[in-house]
Amino acid sequence: MLDYRVFTFMKVCETLNFTQAAKELHITQPAVTKHIQTLENDYQTKLFTFSGKQCQLTKSGKELLDLLTTINNDIQHFKSHLNQDQAPINFGATLTIGEYVLSDSLAIILSKHPNFKIKMLVDNTETLLKDIDQGKIDFALIEGFFSKEKYDFMPYKTEPFIAVASPKAGLTDKIYTLEELLDSPIIIREQGSGTREMLEVTLKEANLAITDFHHITEIGSLNAICQLITNNLGITFVS
Repeated sequence: MLDYRVFTFMKVCETLNFTQAAKELHITQPAVTKHIQTLENDYQTKLFTFSGKQCQLTKSGKELLDLLTTINNDIQHFKSHLNQDQAPINFGATLTIGEYVLSDSLAIILSKHPNFKIKMLVDNTETLLKDIDQGKIDFALIEGFFSKEKYDFMPYKTEPFIAVASPKAGLTDKIYTLEELLDSPIIIREQGSGTREMLEVTLKEANLAITDFHHITEIGSLNAICQLITNNLGITFVS
């Protein structure tokens, strides 16, 4: 098990605020400061720089965080290995993949292995990548962009990125450019969604932005977006 001061350091890295870290760890702020000072003395390097109450990781701090995160994840995986008969496979999936892509695959797996333990978290791409970093899940099925240097990966499925609208929207008469769709109300996912990030990049390549659309509605529920599109209340983009 890692030293308790290491967990203090990792919590400060997460919050970038000593006061907030102390609150979440249920210890005093001086204790947090002491833990960090001890680590800095042990490693003979500064781990944080400060601007007011906010702090930022130094280069050494980032390197230490990466190392300790890897060690902590390995410890958790080893614990799971020791209890592999009880431990489920923990993975994540984005809303689109979790709701519309995986059901058939999961049905096949569970029918062949009825005692297989699976725990699937559904969230946006940004949150799932953080869950991988923190060792909360073993892997994630995502759409969108991520650091290919930081994560091991393999393609699962390739889908086109398309605009979707109700037949009542009157957009079936020709192929529309992005500029021609700007007068339509757009319904988009929240910040952190891989689908939204793909849209932002696609628009940027055309020298456009989401704010160029006539009206913007932001909704975190894929089912709600589909319902609004069905009712001809806007367009959206999906993969």
